[in-house]
Amino acid sequence: MAKGDENLKVIHRIKNSSSAYFHGDDKYDNTEKNSDHEYIPIDLTREILMRLPAKSILRFRCVSKLWLSITTEQDFINSFTVRQSSIPSQSLLLNFTSYDNERKHVFCMLPFHEKSTSYSDVHNFHIIPPGKDYQSCSSTSVNGLITFGNKTEIVIWNPTMKEHITLLKPKNPMENYKIIGCRLGYDPMENIYKLLLMAYYPCAYKLKEEYQNPQILTLGSQESWRVIKNSPDHQASSDYYCIKGVVYYRANISFEEDRDDHSVIPSFPKAILVMKLKEIIMSFDVRSEQFKSIQIPGRAPRHESNLHECLMSYQGKLAWVCSYSNIIKIWVWQDAEKQEWSENEFVIPMPIRDLVGRTWSLNGATSAGEFIYVAKSGKLFKDISVFIYDPVRETIRNVKGLDYEKFRRCYGSSNERMYFLTSYPDHIESLISPKTLV
Repeated sequence: MAKGDENLKVIHRIKNSSSAYFHGDDKYDNTEKNSDHEYIPIDLTREILMRLPAKSILRFRCVSKLWLSITTEQDFINSFTVRQSSIPSQSLLLNFTSYDNERKHVFCMLPFHEKSTSYSDVHNFHIIPPGKDYQSCSSTSVNGLITFGNKTEIVIWNPTMKEHITLLKPKNPMENYKIIGCRLGYDPMENIYKLLLMAYYPCAYKLKEEYQNPQILTLGSQESWRVIKNSPDHQASSDYYCIKGVVYYRANISFEEDRDDHSVIPSFPKAILVMKLKEIIMSFDVRSEQFKSIQIPGRAPRHESNLHECLMSYQGKLAWVCSYSNIIKIWVWQDAEKQEWSENEFVIPMPIRDLVGRTWSLNGATSAGEFIYVAKSGKLFKDISVFIYDPVRETIRNVKGLDYEKFRRCYGSSNERMYFLTSYPDHIESLISPKTLV
């Protein structure tokens, strides 16, 4: 019998044998309360509830005032979040988008804990995102929270709770630039969430001359947006990861290259020609609000047509990954002070192109260290599925999910194409209500 079934049976027994006590019935006398077979200690009840899935906990809040009180306590929610983050993920949250008309996000939860040989009903996977269409969506979840954004608003959404909040962005003092997607950071030591906004610069020389400092908002502090003045000049990418209180993302910094005067083309300003961008990894400590740059540890061969480089959260640590053909090279961040990485290389037993006859892209890793591959963004595909490579066992499993045509007919028009955009391998079930963050 599965542990979940055992827990459910225990809960039903608690409910049936002690309903008066759990519902706060004053007629429940002390003699009955002290009976070994009737009275269930609150600590045990809390522990049983802690082991249930989030959706079950949400349903069981209706059982009694006591259960509602236990499961809505901040300490219970925090402990549940920590517990969930240590349990291997059982599903992958996929985000698809349509670009033909208005940008539209569609989310589906694809289970990958069991081998599926047939397609499932589309409606069983669909999760309804916030009603308004947003231009950007975060590439990662932080404790099960996902952010959306447009020019004026930021939305923090918990798909498990089906709740979200909307925050106004600060006015951009530099009208010629736009503020791109925000980053949600979390400090586990102080249990604080912060939003970080950056400005986008299309040219290297403008980055150096007119850099705009990031702005930050501490959630729940009743404070306004404020400027961080110690930020080094850099151009941030939209993808990021928040790992143990530090936000990591790829960035470019500008540097000048020495040139002789005769090498400058007369029709272009010299400043434009001598300015170049260098790619690095930027870290932002959520608590201290300090930025630090990290050198990229290695690059994959540039002649490879299937080259893919990315940041990743790998078994609770930052990782830089280069994948090409059926080879995965991974560097895992070990020591921040010494900027030390540990390097490893894995070879998938068969070429990626031979898997179902289509192109795949590395898109993250499970908490157990398995690599997740999905169909490349912008490519047409017959089904929505993933394959997972376990480097320890050297095994591959292909998990079928949804028939693409049925999916498109449900969530797109006959002229629209839904493209894969983002997956959330670190997404966890969360009881955090976004409304508590403001």
